[in-house]
Amino acid sequence: MNQDRRQFYRIEKRVALEFRILENDDDFASQPPSAFKVSPYFMLQTQLREIDAEANKLLKVLTKTAPSVAACLKLMNTKIDIIGQTLAANNRMGEDVKTELVNLSEGGLSFTNSSAIAKDTLMLVKLIFPDACLGLLLHANVQRCEAIEEGFDIGISFLRMPETCRTQLARLIIESQTHEIKTHQHVD
Repeated sequence: MNQDRRQFYRIEKRVALEFRILENDDDFASQPPSAFKVSPYFMLQTQLREIDAEANKLLKVLTKTAPSVAACLKLMNTKIDIIGQTLAANNRMGEDVKTELVNLSEGGLSFTNSSAIAKDTLMLVKLIFPDACLGLLLHANVQRCEAIEEGFDIGISFLRMPETCRTQLARLIIESQTHEIKTHQHVD
């Protein structure tokens, strides 16, 4: 595949990422790659916390200039938090999940990790795309591990990905690129 095409099908995307190192071939064979649907409430609490952090910065400024408006917005924020907690109460699995920015393609991804992972290490990778309510459970192989300021830049390639997973991932990448192009056109 030429370099231009490789870059075209590569995006920066916020995902929830979990991985587990596979110690032997039995681990590798026992957990086949798959796609799974994610409840729309799965990432609700995490998304609300991210929005809350941004809103708090703005509320501090607004408190100085319009205290009554800031107080009203704080009440609305509390109301939204209560609704979010109620909706997510039955799905506690997403409570501690954090999203991170990864560089993603159909063939693999790169992400930042606090510790090094040896080249050729096999792993089971769980990717959750909150905006698409989609999750993928995939086998991967570490292709590179480079020290960077924030820790280590880990590059992995997906192994034996079922065609259904590959199709869903390709669709997600194309939709993200289309959205980004439309966003840039509206800005220009």
